[in-house]
Amino acid sequence: MRINVIGSGYMGKQITSLLTILGFDVLIWQKKDGNLPNLINTEIRKLEKILKIKSKGSFKIVNELQQLENFITIETVIEDLEIKRKVFDALNFKENLFSNTSSIQLSNIKKNINGFHFMNPISMKIIEVCKVAEYNETNLNILINELKKASYELIEVADTPGYIVNKILFKEISFFFHLIEVEKYNSNNINKIYIDRLKHPDPIKIVNLIGVDTCLQILINLNKFDSQYYVPKMLNDAVKKNILGYKNKKIFKIS
Repeated sequence: MRINVIGSGYMGKQITSLLTILGFDVLIWQKKDGNLPNLINTEIRKLEKILKIKSKGSFKIVNELQQLENFITIETVIEDLEIKRKVFDALNFKENLFSNTSSIQLSNIKKNINGFHFMNPISMKIIEVCKVAEYNETNLNILINELKKASYELIEVADTPGYIVNKILFKEISFFFHLIEVEKYNSNNINKIYIDRLKHPDPIKIVNLIGVDTCLQILINLNKFDSQYYVPKMLNDAVKKNILGYKNKKIFKIS
């Protein structure tokens, strides 16, 4: 079965790799030519070891959105509402459309968009699914069943920014930075409390893993939905300096 992936960034490469491993025929759209085949093949080899599954599918790269046909389509471009709208408007079909957005309300993008949210890294075996618009139920069930065979847990969620996982995760990240920037607590003390005493994941490590720019945009989007989500100045400053975390090997640190 064919699946379209729109976007060749960090999540687009991971999703394409996973779907290829699971045996699907994937068409991935990228705007410009580059080293994408080698990057995806590297990601496939890495995921094969993690999942202990030998790849059964294939992938092909297209440079025009109009080349995509009416199959299950997963959009993975940056968390920018207008860019997502333009991408969906450029397609020749208006159904079977899913967004990997983690912080934008689907109905704000378009009325015909569903949600299919993979975690980052994609080896984290939770996927949030939001069914709100027209799609081929048979094909979607094939995709869901293959993911379940690979031990992924799929959770149905309502159409709200952040769904469940990011609401929880980024509330904690947001408050971590609020304590440091607004309440002026020592960052080393806060970090020790989070990690050593409360046994929570290291917020700085999570930010570097997901991507500083992605975390910033998610917090901006969630803040529009709920002002309790604090948008850290230091993340904004880091992005201006092109410090994006593991994705460009420029690691964000609190000095």
